[in-house]
Amino acid sequence: MSHRQKGFTLIEVMLVVVIISVLAAVAIPRLAGNSDKARENADIITARQVKAALDRYEIENGSYPTNDDVEAKNGEIICSKLIPAYINQLDASVTQQSVPEEKRGFGLQELPSSGEAYPTPTNLIMIYLTDDGRAAEVRVYDKNLDLNSCLWSSD
Repeated sequence: MSHRQKGFTLIEVMLVVVIISVLAAVAIPRLAGNSDKARENADIITARQVKAALDRYEIENGSYPTNDDVEAKNGEIICSKLIPAYINQLDASVTQQSVPEEKRGFGLQELPSSGEAYPTPTNLIMIYLTDDGRAAEVRVYDKNLDLNSCLWSSD
């Protein structure tokens, strides 16, 4: 009578470990990249909501808020004319990309005239307004925060 032992050989176990390691080596970097892209997309959606709120404000009031109406401090936008009537909150906790704390949230700068260069962004989502309330633009930058890394613009 032949008595056969049950179980896996060492070679079979090692082969399974190697296969799992190869799959993990391929999958983990892809998943990490998807996470960064998802965070960028979340910030783009937030910026679109900000632009929609600014547009609703402009329709109801005849002009956009001006730089004098809005204050940016520590990544938070403070504007009693806009918040909470048109959008709930604009603070650093809203943005999703991984950057140093001082770069999170929203920044405010004057919208450059046609043909002029944009100033260097200070935050992930920048709101550009004019002094006369004629125009408003919102831009989202990636974590490098340079002018060449604009992910989305409302212009």
